[in-house]
Amino acid sequence: MGWMEIIYLLVMISLCVLVIKSDLSEGMVYNKTLLIYGAAALVLDIVYYGFFQREMIIPFVINSVVVSITALILFYTHCFAGGDCKLLMILVLLFPANCYMTYGNSLITMVFTIGFAVFYGYLYLLVSSIYSLIKKKNSMSGTYVKTSLLVFVKSFLCAMVYISGVNLIIRLIATQGIIIPVWIIRIICIGCSLIVGKKAIFRKKWMLGIAILIDIALSVMLKMIPFSIHPENYILVVALLVCQLTIRTSLYEEIPVSDLKKGLILTMGATMMMQTSRVRGLPGISSEDLRNRLTEEEAESVKRWAKGKKVETITIVKKIPFAAFIACGFISYWIFWGIVS
Repeated sequence: MGWMEIIYLLVMISLCVLVIKSDLSEGMVYNKTLLIYGAAALVLDIVYYGFFQREMIIPFVINSVVVSITALILFYTHCFAGGDCKLLMILVLLFPANCYMTYGNSLITMVFTIGFAVFYGYLYLLVSSIYSLIKKKNSMSGTYVKTSLLVFVKSFLCAMVYISGVNLIIRLIATQGIIIPVWIIRIICIGCSLIVGKKAIFRKKWMLGIAILIDIALSVMLKMIPFSIHPENYILVVALLVCQLTIRTSLYEEIPVSDLKKGLILTMGATMMMQTSRVRGLPGISSEDLRNRLTEEEAESVKRWAKGKKVETITIVKKIPFAAFIACGFISYWIFWGIVS
């Protein structure tokens, strides 16, 4: 690792430290910070790829595009906030191409940083939930388990129909001599799962019927079954289900109404109680994602509603410091690169 790579990594780590500190203490990623580091990344990239590593410009561009597109998909499906999306784009520009990990003879691996970030977020929620269950702050009733299990099975089966179709189409393309890299297939499948989960139209019977007919037609044409026969995949699904059931017990937080502010997300139950009120400016029914972050006006309207109803506390969706996990994801990628190289 040369002196230019050291400069890159020092700048990247300084941004990660600032982001982790501000996200954990204030729940914010400041645009001013991102702008400064974005400008620094642009200058470093011009020097690095213009004079020192011209042969690495193609892997750099492809990695930057892949991570940016993935970030935008997560943003427009309301899984990422705008600050998280911008942070990802800047961090990928600040990571030197000479330090890319190789996976399957490919250097297009920076998307793994998002995987690390999601893993850390998942682990955070799991540990937090287990702690709350041990301390009996939350509980997991039999009714809750049955309802959650039913919802999961329905969502899983719907997603499998479309993902099977994607895999069969990719196999059909492969018969024409066009091989799509595994990492692209995985991104497509993840995107497919997110879209199916977010858009109700894909869960309608007529839409599922069309998708199933396409799956059957392609299976007959290719003479192959569309589903995995490897038991470890289903064991993983069951393990994830148990984790998911545990995590959902700790997704919400009850706070004093006086602490309500811009950017917080109310639960569906909390907003449903407000729909018959005559107080102006109240939020609509929450879908509990980033689309439903409160504006300043909505927060004040909720406080007026609560005062009239003599409500002192309200339930919100717990804030997850995801920008901090993104920063940790890039640091982890760098550490793994150091180990495998």
